[in-house]
Amino acid sequence: MSTPYWLEHLSPSCPSLATTVEADVVVIGGGLCGTSAAYHLAEAGVDVVLVEARSLSESASGRNAGFLLQGTAERYNRAVELMGRDRARRIHQWSIENHVRMAEVIHREQIDCAYQRRGSLQLAGSALEEQELVESAELLVADGFEATLLSAADLPASLQTAGFTMGVHLPADGELHPARFVRGVGQAAQALGARFYERSRVTRLDAASTGEVRLTTDGGEVHAAMAIVATNARAGDLLPYFADKVDPVRGQMLATAPCPPLFDCPIYANHGYDYWRQDEHNRVVLGGWRNLDPEGEVGHEETVREDIQAKMVAFLASMGVHAPVTHRWAGIMGFSRDGLPMVGPVPGSPGALAGVGFTGHGFGFAFLAGKALAAQVLEGEHGFCTDFDPRRFS
Repeated sequence: MSTPYWLEHLSPSCPSLATTVEADVVVIGGGLCGTSAAYHLAEAGVDVVLVEARSLSESASGRNAGFLLQGTAERYNRAVELMGRDRARRIHQWSIENHVRMAEVIHREQIDCAYQRRGSLQLAGSALEEQELVESAELLVADGFEATLLSAADLPASLQTAGFTMGVHLPADGELHPARFVRGVGQAAQALGARFYERSRVTRLDAASTGEVRLTTDGGEVHAAMAIVATNARAGDLLPYFADKVDPVRGQMLATAPCPPLFDCPIYANHGYDYWRQDEHNRVVLGGWRNLDPEGEVGHEETVREDIQAKMVAFLASMGVHAPVTHRWAGIMGFSRDGLPMVGPVPGSPGALAGVGFTGHGFGFAFLAGKALAAQVLEGEHGFCTDFDPRRFS
């Protein structure tokens, strides 16, 4: 039951690295950011190799709820408070573009990933959260984004029964099968000439100089001019700069058997700690809940917590969901110290770029991050990397 719902029928399809290979660019990490970088580099004719310790999408990119949400981990009013109006608006727009780019590649490459754009719903269960949502919605609309306030009477009966008092609908959001999307991008990259190696954990990376990058796995080596590190929560294992800047945080997940339709779009509640949706098979996928033990839900172990999972099931029952749980799993997210991704050059490693620290919103930023990293290799700059430059912590 600990196999993630999204990975149940997926298996490795690429060989392991068993020799020494050369490439223009080597990408480390076969999640959303890494496969996107490889795809966009291969599309530009770059000789690219990707190495993944497990199989494509087997880590965080295949262990989430499959939400395509706008914005950062903070609600928009808080983002404005922390970053200032102009920067908050610009970063929010990046997440909108990320979704647009993903939808484009789904259409262009005909990726079968159950993509839907039904919007998302943010719910309030307290007066404080109501105030946050109202302020955020007003700011979003003022800054040119779409947001609709909903009263309690506008909410489905199941949500009213669970105690939610109002909500905000964001029509630009979407959802998909996360693992099938990532693997679809990977297959498209390989069709363009990229070479992928699964089950090839990198044990050493030397990126001290551009043009002479060397990495070692248990089975072979890659020699390249540049490395892109897209290992998110594991970034510090290969690049010491990130050891104290990206923290591994665990989130619990479950999926139920098919049940009657109750939820018609992805839902966020409890300040973003709880999130759920029904997929195309009417299974409810529920995740988050790390706030129940913030000091315990850390580290790299994908541990399924029975105590937290029991409370998740009780929450489902409060909304009238009584279908049996068929899958339980956990995923490890990489949280940055300021809640924003780190995408671009790595201090102390001139031969490396990185796309890490997505803070639970990888599907809101990581595909565009991969495209931006490819542009950084090809052109030396991209506005996305400017806004999320890892050197801001130097």
